Amino acid sequence: MFKGKALDYGIIVGATLVLFFALLALSGNLRFTYASTPTNTLVANVAVTNVIYLSVTPNAISFGSLYPSGSYDANVQVTDTDNGGNIEANMLVEGTAWTYGSNSMGVSNTLWSPTALSGSGGTQLSGTFTNTGIIIPQPTLALPSTSNNIYFGVTIPAGTPPGNYVQTISFENENTTYSTYNSVSSAYTVTASVSVLGVCFISLSPTSLNFGSIAANANVPTNNLVTDSDSNGDAAATIFVEGTSWNSISNTLIGFGVSNTLWSASSLGTYSGNALTNTLTSTGITIPAPTQANPTTNSPIYFGLGVPGGTPAGSYSQTITIENSC
Repeated sequence: MFKGKALDYGIIVGATLVLFFALLALSGNLRFTYASTPTNTLVANVAVTNVIYLSVTPNAISFGSLYPSGSYDANVQVTDTDNGGNIEANMLVEGTAWTYGSNSMGVSNTLWSPTALSGSGGTQLSGTFTNTGIIIPQPTLALPSTSNNIYFGVTIPAGTPPGNYVQTISFENENTTYSTYNSVSSAYTVTASVSVLGVCFISLSPTSLNFGSIAANANVPTNNLVTDSDSNGDAAATIFVEGTSWNSISNTLIGFGVSNTLWSASSLGTYSGNALTNTLTSTGITIPAPTQANPTTNSPIYFGLGVPGGTPAGSYSQTITIENSC
């Protein structure tokens, strides 16, 4: 019985060894096959909307210092840029009134132009958005930032009080075809400034006086009117006067003194008042400051003349200088 078991065991071991070496011989040609990595696809979608971006530079402009009735040509440049949008746009502008404390100038005193101007011209700025007709080109992938320019100037009304005036100019870009406005705005306003200088002007009427014919040792009352006017200034002024001696027109060696001419702030029925001198002297007469509502103001000054006894007959002349000081 023991022999039978041993024989069975030997047969099993032998068969196992035969199988092992057979597999070992085949292992050089054995290839293992794996399953492929599983994959799939998906589709991504996005709707790109029309958009306009807006930025203006510079954000502050200055027209310097100007006198009333003065102007600055429409050549101060502002650039309107669309950086990253995707449709063209029309440039619109509006503005506020110019202000300095309680004083003001109308918004329409600012002028704009699509081109730089040298000389008068331009379109008046208004208080509501107005289409300038200036186009900001459509940005593209190749050129994602586009821009265009607008130019500003200003006129100063007569009688505008002196001071440092400011105004806000606002920009809006729109495309009416797509009913699209700049949906993202940054730096879309410009602060404009101008310094209005104080000044006074002078205009005399008449520009000559004729005292007529006067006998020696006689006079005419101090009631010969000269009107001193300030048109388009903006400051109150004081009248100063001076004069030359009277000289014979035919013989300059003959004459009489400057002080024979008298002046007065009011019309007098007699030869009286203040003696004219050959140096500028304040009369104390004030010309009120012109205003926008009343751009021309004036005040009178009156003159009289006494001819000294013994003055030779003939025609005589004198130059009177009048100065407005403000």
